[in-house]
Amino acid sequence: MKKALLITAIAAVSISAAACSSKKTAETTAAPVETTAAETTTEAETNEDYTSGIITAIDGDVLTVKDDYDDEERKYDISGADVTNEFPLSEGDWVDITFQADSTEDPIPAIAVDVTSSVLEQNMDPVAEGKIKEVASDTMTLEVDGEEYKILTGNAYVVGKDGIKADADAEVTYLGDLDDEPLAIKIVMADAKDSDDAKINAFVGKVAQIGEDGDHIVLEAQTGDFFTFVSDDTDFSQYAEGDTLQIQYDGSINDKEIQAVKITKK
Repeated sequence: MKKALLITAIAAVSISAAACSSKKTAETTAAPVETTAAETTTEAETNEDYTSGIITAIDGDVLTVKDDYDDEERKYDISGADVTNEFPLSEGDWVDITFQADSTEDPIPAIAVDVTSSVLEQNMDPVAEGKIKEVASDTMTLEVDGEEYKILTGNAYVVGKDGIKADADAEVTYLGDLDDEPLAIKIVMADAKDSDDAKINAFVGKVAQIGEDGDHIVLEAQTGDFFTFVSDDTDFSQYAEGDTLQIQYDGSINDKEIQAVKITKK
């Protein structure tokens, strides 16, 4: 009888141990499933590739980019991409592009596009918005975010119903550093901000030099700086040194040769 009870007890313990062992085995087997999922995610991430280059053409949502690494041109479809840019995309922009590495499509679907250098931004002169506090003959004081700056106005193209007025808001395009008496290129008063004239870029200055063939003209600013204007359609020889001209231009006043559009004698 005792032997029978002993055998029964041993059998019970064996069954219990086997059950625990099975449970542990099941738990241990389940764990690798999570690891496999993580590995799959990592593999998906590593399938992304990156490149940098310059935009050479834009056709709707398709960019042609000259790769900075091998100078080869490739097309990228950005219709579904996350595009980071402050200015509209333009030919000449430098971009970083993220795309699926194993894609065989043409154009290649882009995942993300980041503009690192914008042509439009480079062609824009700095602008300050604030309230005019004081106005003198060739200077004014502009308050911007609580700070006051003295700005030279002798060469500014002014857009406003009553010219430059104190205690009025204005948008000032300038050349130089706000902290160091910059030269105002254009001053747009608040009452003319939405006018067609406000969209024009122009510079006012005295003629310092005219090209021998009339192919360029140089204007001098009140700072003593010189600005060279060129045009394929204008004969600058009709003007004389000492004349005060207002020249409408395209691009930036910082350009080595500024493209003149229209000239008005003042």
